[in-house]
Amino acid sequence: MINEMDRVMAATTLPTLLLGGEPATEPAETYESWRAALAQPGVRGLIVGRSLLCPPDDDVAAAVDTAVSLVRPERRVRS
Repeated sequence: MINEMDRVMAATTLPTLLLGGEPATEPAETYESWRAALAQPGVRGLIVGRSLLCPPDDDVAAAVDTAVSLVRPERRVRS
């Protein structure tokens, strides 16, 4: 994920989907970077793979629920 996503998104008016990228940080940090990027006006969603399919705790359902709650905040993460 890019650290200055606001600058990147200021350079375009096109709708954007974020590529999740290599999960190089703790899941909470990854999710926070996605949340911050999704707050940008032109960002419409996520394209992710290993971050959701191979989470460190092997709880794929929880990882997917978290990603869904970031893209669609009206959806709560199940406990």
